[in-house]
Amino acid sequence: MTNQKDTNYSKTVGEKLRSIRLSKNITLNYIASQTGLTSSFISQFERGKTKSSIASMQKIAQVLDIPIASLFENGDSQIFETDNVSIVRKNNRRQLSFPKPALTQDFLLTNLDGKLQVIYSTIEPGGKSGEPYSHESEEECIIVLSGELEVTIERESFHLYEGDTIKFSSRLSHSWNNPGVEELKALWVMTPPSF
Repeated sequence: MTNQKDTNYSKTVGEKLRSIRLSKNITLNYIASQTGLTSSFISQFERGKTKSSIASMQKIAQVLDIPIASLFENGDSQIFETDNVSIVRKNNRRQLSFPKPALTQDFLLTNLDGKLQVIYSTIEPGGKSGEPYSHESEEECIIVLSGELEVTIERESFHLYEGDTIKFSSRLSHSWNNPGVEELKALWVMTPPSF
């Protein structure tokens, strides 16, 4: 039996993807040819009939030339911002949430026009990005706050624990997962913003 929350999640994100795709006059077949995904899968995701991995959504977002974060806008993300200072209060973070195994990403800095993107993630045991993906940020840094994280970059795997940090080019094919038995908490820092 499908969880109602899971269905609503897929439908909302899928509807946004479909709306953006249609506004840009891009066909399902074109996205399929550029991503290696099937047009049937993309159609089902747009209609809320199936779920997608982060990696698959990242591929689709790249073809549509949008940051993946734009699919998860809360709509009323309030920040304090001047030319030199930007503050995002905890209750006003944009949040990206995936169904089981649960993954939540809070965008600590919401402005994609800046030079830095910071995301706070909590990932249940077994949570993963899916197939390897890449994106247009030049550098990506992950700081493990608690739990375990396995990051695979160009087929080489690195096992990280609480307090460990890894930095790499986001343009390299990469994936990640929580291989531990406890929830993983980590900070993702990317420059420039692309996720």
